[in-house]
Amino acid sequence: MMSRKVLLWAMALVVILPTLFGLGYWFYWDQFQRYAPVTITAPADVAAIQSLLDRADYVSPDFQKAVLTTGPASGVTTAVTQPVSKRWVYLVTFRNCQPCRAYEEIEFPRLQAGGIETRVVPFALADNGATKQSTPEERSTIAELWLNRSWPLYQQWRNTPVESWKAENIDVADDDMARSGVVWASREFITELAPLLRNSKVNIAYPLIIWRNKNNELRVCSCTSNKAYHFIREDLGLPGDLETDVRDLLHFPKQILPSGSESSASSSSLAPAPGLNAGGNYGPDSAPSSF
Repeated sequence: MMSRKVLLWAMALVVILPTLFGLGYWFYWDQFQRYAPVTITAPADVAAIQSLLDRADYVSPDFQKAVLTTGPASGVTTAVTQPVSKRWVYLVTFRNCQPCRAYEEIEFPRLQAGGIETRVVPFALADNGATKQSTPEERSTIAELWLNRSWPLYQQWRNTPVESWKAENIDVADDDMARSGVVWASREFITELAPLLRNSKVNIAYPLIIWRNKNNELRVCSCTSNKAYHFIREDLGLPGDLETDVRDLLHFPKQILPSGSESSASSSSLAPAPGLNAGGNYGPDSAPSSF
């Protein structure tokens, strides 16, 4: 007959083992899996998203100018821009997006060193009723970037504090119907992209990173946390940074750390999606946004 001590141990194991398994699974999900990118599988959505990307006037250090002659007898040459033949990563961003800046500073050098073209699609935040969520200088600069696609201008703009950027020698978009239309197009890009991503359960948070993996599948990441960065490099076959990746993946969540410990990047300095309140939760586990 089973002794009382053995019976008590058996009962304890029945409770303890599932609890440990549940905690382990929660930790794996919380620290790893919830940051994983989403694969867009619906053929119609893949085609529509790719079409939007193809039509967006991104800026890139690899976007080259070719000088073409319009006719053999005319002697007239025209400089036109054309993409280079490289694998690419799109970053969709707005001016004050701190997680976007963090991704650029940390990952762009790694991607570029691996032969990946880094394409940036800047957009102007939509107005919130009568409240402007972008400055005239920002709107003018975005119009100029979409029209002339200057990577040096983009770098200068991003590296200058907002309050110091005067958009000198750039036409004022608000005074020009054509340039105002370009600003509107940058917002319309987001308006058309957002529902296509929501179809695949992608939360709309920034930076939005879009790329294709080695199987040519379209992948999307709302990379508000540096715990998501390694997924993109792995997809592209690039080496990781062991020290950084291990430190980020083993970064304990605030809920199980002593009071005063540092929280994860997904809950700090997170820029809101356009048209949403800054106080909302737009991290990887938040509810999908309405824009």
